[in-house]
Amino acid sequence: MNCADCHLQGGREPYSAPLVAVPGMFPAYSERAGRTITLTERIQECFVRSENGRPPAARGRVVAALLAYMDWLSQGQARGVPYPGRGLVDLPQLHGDAGRGATIYAQQCSVCHGDQGTGMPPIFPPLWGPASFNDGAGMSRVVKMAKFVQHNMPQNAPGSLSAQQAYDVAAYIEAKPRPKMNPAYKKY
Repeated sequence: MNCADCHLQGGREPYSAPLVAVPGMFPAYSERAGRTITLTERIQECFVRSENGRPPAARGRVVAALLAYMDWLSQGQARGVPYPGRGLVDLPQLHGDAGRGATIYAQQCSVCHGDQGTGMPPIFPPLWGPASFNDGAGMSRVVKMAKFVQHNMPQNAPGSLSAQQAYDVAAYIEAKPRPKMNPAYKKY
């Protein structure tokens, strides 16, 4: 797993959690943490949850490099003003059907992510199994994954799935096994 698996086009693609202007949005309140967090803490959270790894040192080279990259991406952006396309698309609240999602996955997703969801790292990330994001990641929630999928997938025809199809695929993927988040990192 790596940053580009969710932050497409080097963190510049609208509605794929772009990183442009993010430094100017922090510190920010985090519902998950129940408190205001720094951008460094948000980066550490991504490593722990979305990448199913360990948090990098707050004052280490990895965090410094990521902060510098986000600052570079944000040149010319007003601080505290969200980048157009920040976050993910808005979708209606729907119910995903994993059975329908299995069919869509086989037709639209398996060519890149494989029949068993293992992906083709480093180009296409695993969607389930031991090398995927863990159950604490935002993408392990059907609503968040549906929002990402509907606008960004499949990569050869982004936006071609309906909101219902995106929910169905997300329900199918969410039902698959994935690592449990390491409880030692629950503060993230």
